[in-house]
Amino acid sequence: MTATVDLASAGANDFALRGLKGLTEQYIPPPLGDFTPEASWNQSYVMYVLIPHGARKVGEFTLAREAKDSTGFTLNVQTRRYSVSGFSQFERAEIQCKNDALASPVSWLFDTKLAQQAGDPPYLQSGRRRSGAVRDGMLLIADKIRTYRTALEGAYSNEWTLLEAVQRLPGEQTPSLRYTLIDEYDLLQPSHRLAYRDQVVVPVKSSSLKLHSYCDLGAGVIPTTYWVDEHHRLVFVCTGLQVYALNATNGRTGSCPDHYNSSVGPDPLRNSGDAEK
Repeated sequence: MTATVDLASAGANDFALRGLKGLTEQYIPPPLGDFTPEASWNQSYVMYVLIPHGARKVGEFTLAREAKDSTGFTLNVQTRRYSVSGFSQFERAEIQCKNDALASPVSWLFDTKLAQQAGDPPYLQSGRRRSGAVRDGMLLIADKIRTYRTALEGAYSNEWTLLEAVQRLPGEQTPSLRYTLIDEYDLLQPSHRLAYRDQVVVPVKSSSLKLHSYCDLGAGVIPTTYWVDEHHRLVFVCTGLQVYALNATNGRTGSCPDHYNSSVGPDPLRNSGDAEK
């Protein structure tokens, strides 16, 4: 029997679950009915950053999966991170992926820019386009000037395609997956391991969600926990001080607050000399 987790005290030893406290009290998920991870779908997420005693919204992103055949699919990623003076950092990527357990990317094209709106031209010289591919044990990254080559052997994945991959894993029967992570779109981080973690029931506003979690550990990045629902749809992600929450699926929306109150640990000043003055 799976116990309901009290996020107010979910352990002083579970940073990831405590990062969701406050969010779940206000969170209304989009309709979470039947879901076919191998089909075509569209999901939108709100991005939060944890701050002392709470979290604030810092952006959003969309994943759009286009099913092709039994061997592969296309994943489109659109990301917006809020910046200063009304500007945002925009990213767009189109990734051709294998239908394997890690959604291994085969080739991809990605654009970044600073602008006020997604359709605006890049501000000053902020626009950049690069392409990537994995061929014959090599990672190839190209821009207008040159092509960079780095040896890449064995299983591999990407931090964005993993958001798709965890939705096709079988839950408790998932074997431990060892691989090299392509951080963002071009930086290799070796010796990663993705494994099934546990099952919890998380209370949300007016209801509760039964969730399965997977955890990724490895060199060069902060441990990341992924939570999927009973239909395998990705609902929450916690990576260090960042939290992602599903806000819409195939156009059907839920409700995510702009900010929420929470506490992921003691105030670092509470026991300091400055706090006592």
